Amino acid sequence: MDNVETLDLKPIFSCLDFIESRLVEQELIGLITFELTSAGSIKEKYGTDFYQKLFKNICEFLLSLKGKIFRQEDLVLINDYRDDQIILLLISKPRYKKSLDIYNLKIAAIRIISEIKTNIIKESIEFEKIKNIIDNISYGYALIRYDKNKNIRSIIFDSFSEAYLRQKFDEISEKIISMVSHELRTPLTSIRGFAETILQEDLSKEEIMKFAHIIYNESNRLNNLVNAILDISRIEAAKVHFKRKKFDIKDIVENVLELVYPRIKSSDLSINREYSDDEEYIVFADEEKVEQILLNLIDNAIKYTPFGGEITIGISKQDSEILVSISDTGIGIPDKEKPHIFEKFFRTSISMSVAQGTGLGLVIVKYLVETLGGRIWFESQLSVGTTFYFTLPSDESR
Repeated sequence: MDNVETLDLKPIFSCLDFIESRLVEQELIGLITFELTSAGSIKEKYGTDFYQKLFKNICEFLLSLKGKIFRQEDLVLINDYRDDQIILLLISKPRYKKSLDIYNLKIAAIRIISEIKTNIIKESIEFEKIKNIIDNISYGYALIRYDKNKNIRSIIFDSFSEAYLRQKFDEISEKIISMVSHELRTPLTSIRGFAETILQEDLSKEEIMKFAHIIYNESNRLNNLVNAILDISRIEAAKVHFKRKKFDIKDIVENVLELVYPRIKSSDLSINREYSDDEEYIVFADEEKVEQILLNLIDNAIKYTPFGGEITIGISKQDSEILVSISDTGIGIPDKEKPHIFEKFFRTSISMSVAQGTGLGLVIVKYLVETLGGRIWFESQLSVGTTFYFTLPSDESR
C-alpha cells in the first residue's frame, strides 16, 4: 500500500489512484473542505506573499491535528484548481462505529475550525488582521461513496458539489437561527413583560389599553417575521404559484396607500403621485404578488423617511412594460453597502439603528418582480433619499 504520509499537501486529483483503491476497499471516505472565503480581497489588501504564508500556516496547523482530532492515516490535501481550499480526507473508520456518517464529518469540521481560530489567532502577532480572515473560514462536508458505474474523477467532483451545498445550507441555517432568535426575543420579551404587568398590577383602563396596543404591535412584528421566513422557504422550494391576469397597477398602488395611511399620517409624510388618475396602467401579472411588492417598497420608504419627509410614487408606460418608482427623502444607502441590498438577511448599518427588520423583504421583492418578467434596481444618496424602480410586462408576450 502507498505510504499515506507522502500524499499530504498534494493536489487531490494527483492522488486519484490511491483514493480509488481505498474506496473499493471500504466503499466510503469522508470529505471536509476548508475555504478562505475572501482569498481575492485578502491578496488585494495584504499582498500575495501574506496570503500564501497564511495559507501555508493553516495547512501546517491542520497537519498538526493528526492523531488528535483525526487519525494519522487521514489525508490533508489541496485543491488542484483553487488556491483557497484545503481538503481533509477521512479514510479511516471512526472509533466505536461501523462507518462514517454526515454527523461525524460536521462535528470534526466544527472542532477543527475551533482549533484553527483558537491557536492560529492566539499565536499571531498580527492579531486583528488574522482574526478577521480566520473568522471567515467556511467549511463543507460530504461522504464520498464508491460507484462502480462512475470514474473516480466524477465521484470526487460530485462530492465537492455536495460539500459546497452543505456549506451554503449551513451558512444560511446559522444566519436564520441567529436572526430569528434575535428578532423573536425582543417582541416576546415585550409581550410577556406587558402581559404580566396587566395581570399583576392595578391599572387604569387607559393604561391597560396602552399596554394592549404595544402587545398588539409586537405580535404583528412576530407575524411579519414568520411570514417572511415562510415566503423565503416557499421561494427556495419553488413552491410559489402565480395567477397572472391583466389589471391596472394604479388601483393596487392606491389600495396599498390606503392600508399604510395611518403610518403616513403619524409620521407627517407627504405623498406625491406622479401618474394620471384618468389613465390606465395595465400590467400582466399576479395581483396579490404585485400588492406584496408595493407594500414592501412603500413600507420601507415610510420606515426610513424622517418625520415630515416626502414619498413620491411614479407610474409610466415604457414600450411593452410599465415602470413604477418609489422615492423617499430618507436616510439613503451607503455606497459600499449598495451591492448587498438584495442579499438575504442584509441590512445596512444605518437602517439597523433606525428601524427593525428581517433583511428578507427586498430578497422576496426581487424574486417576485423577476419571476413576473420584470426588472428591479435602485438609486440612493446618503442623507438625501432612495428611489426603487421596477418594471412589469403590460402584455402576455413576456
